[in-house]
Amino acid sequence: MKKVVYLYKSGNLKRKDNSLVLESKDKDDYIPIEQVDMIICFSEVSLNKRVLALLNKYEVSILFYNFYGNYIGRYAPKDYKDGRVLVNQVNKYRDESQRLYISKSILKASIKNMLSVLKYYRKKGKNLDELIKKLEDSVEMVPDIETMNELMLIEANAKQTYYKMFDVVLENETFKFQKRTKNPPQNEVNTMLSYGYALLYGIILSILDRSSLFPQISFIHSLSKNSDSLQYDLADIFKPVYIDRMVLRLIRKKQIKQSHFEYKPDGRCYLNKEGTKLFIEEFNNLLQSTIIYSSRNYSYRSILSKEVHRLSEYIKDKSCILDFLVMKW
Repeated sequence: MKKVVYLYKSGNLKRKDNSLVLESKDKDDYIPIEQVDMIICFSEVSLNKRVLALLNKYEVSILFYNFYGNYIGRYAPKDYKDGRVLVNQVNKYRDESQRLYISKSILKASIKNMLSVLKYYRKKGKNLDELIKKLEDSVEMVPDIETMNELMLIEANAKQTYYKMFDVVLENETFKFQKRTKNPPQNEVNTMLSYGYALLYGIILSILDRSSLFPQISFIHSLSKNSDSLQYDLADIFKPVYIDRMVLRLIRKKQIKQSHFEYKPDGRCYLNKEGTKLFIEEFNNLLQSTIIYSSRNYSYRSILSKEVHRLSEYIKDKSCILDFLVMKW
């Protein structure tokens, strides 16, 4: 399985012996390009067109983030998108019933995955019955949704209900959630959520770049965040079972500590260098770990690709049903 490479050190990324090497003050780090799926860069790295040509040859994306996990931009390999897919994707967006069907499929999977997380922690003895009932009611409302405004309202209410779970699960823990804060996050839990979501967005965007789909055309978020908004639609399916559960596990197993964070004078909270490395290592381990899905073993990383492909097949009219992943433990 090809891997995601994370670059923390500043330096020059160069092509050498038909592969890559990061030249820095400390030492040179060799990156075997044949084994790389994508590169995520958090440091000051310079590169030239010879490197870009090699990335293009092996279809390797490189994503750039700042130290605090904010996405800056990316290089995506040259693609050959099919104009017929673009027409289909635009038509399904413009067709109100089709856009609503796709959006409802995404929302249903998203809420069901929220429920999977809540039910998992209920088995651990957490009192989440009331929140579970409310989310189950939300799922039952999805088939009857008739407008996008109604869908957005149900989505917002479901998320508001779901986020109340954090402080129930984190009872007696050092870290508290309190409420969702972002841009910037105001405490450690929100910092990890924002950082994890940013990483997940990047992985999904890289997969979209190599798919037949156009990341610029989404169905729920619909250009509300930035031009590549399809990543946010799909990420909503996976955030509860990928990022949220991982953050809760890091806290409950005492892997993450207060010393892994730093606060700015205005109250902003960020992961420090050690915290960042620990978090990314855990995230990378998650992507490489496997589960049984559709009677086969899949890594969490390959599941993301599988679900992007599922949407692509529907957009291309090769499938008439759209049922996304719902995780069960």
